[in-house]
Amino acid sequence: MKAIEAIRRVDILEPNQYAVDQKLRWLSLLDGQIYEELISAYEPGEEKPGEYLSGDEELLVPMPYAESIYCRYLQAMIAAENFESAKYNQQIVLYNGAFQQYRDWICRRGRHRNRGKGFRF
Repeated sequence: MKAIEAIRRVDILEPNQYAVDQKLRWLSLLDGQIYEELISAYEPGEEKPGEYLSGDEELLVPMPYAESIYCRYLQAMIAAENFESAKYNQQIVLYNGAFQQYRDWICRRGRHRNRGKGFRF
């Protein structure tokens, strides 16, 4: 999924006043976090994402997890900036559930880079 696709879907679901540049920044920060917490530990050859500038960049999380994670996250950030705490809480709970599903999938299919390098008797 490309960054601009996630932004367009959110703009349809949640009309807002925030510029594409701001949403690209949010997505860049999220992908940076995903890279640091998951991708770097399970897929060491993967390149670290940079800042998204055009929207044509491919997001890190693959389908079917991508839409839930990115759209829910953007909706939560919009709600947070609008001081809509009830809407933020709802969206962040849905985001956390989607992120947990993705994390579980990555852990099941991958091999942690430190596996076998820990303490041994």
